[in-house]
Amino acid sequence: MAAFPRNQQFLDRRQRRIDRRRAEILAAAARTFAEKGYANTTTREIAEAADVAEGTLYNYFANKREILLAIAHETEAPMEAAVMATEHIRDRESVVALVERALDLQETQVHFLRSLLAEAWVDDAILQQFVAIRLERTHRRLTAFIAEQAAVGALRPVDPSLTAQLIIGMFVAVIAPEVRGVSGPRAPGERRALAEAIVDLVLDGLLARR
Repeated sequence: MAAFPRNQQFLDRRQRRIDRRRAEILAAAARTFAEKGYANTTTREIAEAADVAEGTLYNYFANKREILLAIAHETEAPMEAAVMATEHIRDRESVVALVERALDLQETQVHFLRSLLAEAWVDDAILQQFVAIRLERTHRRLTAFIAEQAAVGALRPVDPSLTAQLIIGMFVAVIAPEVRGVSGPRAPGERRALAEAIVDLVLDGLLARR
């Protein structure tokens, strides 16, 4: 009976090593794709960036396309979690916290986003399967949230769909320079200030307060 826990511990450690190596390969691939472009990157270069043999890389991924698809999936769970967090918004501070969290996620996944969006620009399949669908889910959830809040009087009557579209557009415009690589990462204090500024614009608009 005692052998089973030891065997399980061995299997758990082995799986953690596999997961860790897979994550290292994906991170290296994302950086290389972002620097050189997907089409100009070889699996040999990805293996070198990940400090593994090219043969080892093929133990985890069948080809370069599979690596790109894995990168696309890596960006999905954090984005979904951020969208679903709207269910827990109760006041202005929780809205700021949600926006700050979304900015934090963007910071940690900037290489993944950069490589994914660059390929989506030239690959309609990637655009539809991994970018457009996620934007649509985000828009749908945000639209529902705005409609719910307007119904209970927390927000003034607005077009929920249009408002959601404008909010998404504003957020994309804010993160675009860093994802594009023309600006560096923001310090935690800067992200907090940016989150507060975004919430101020969304909730209070541009009119002077009387």
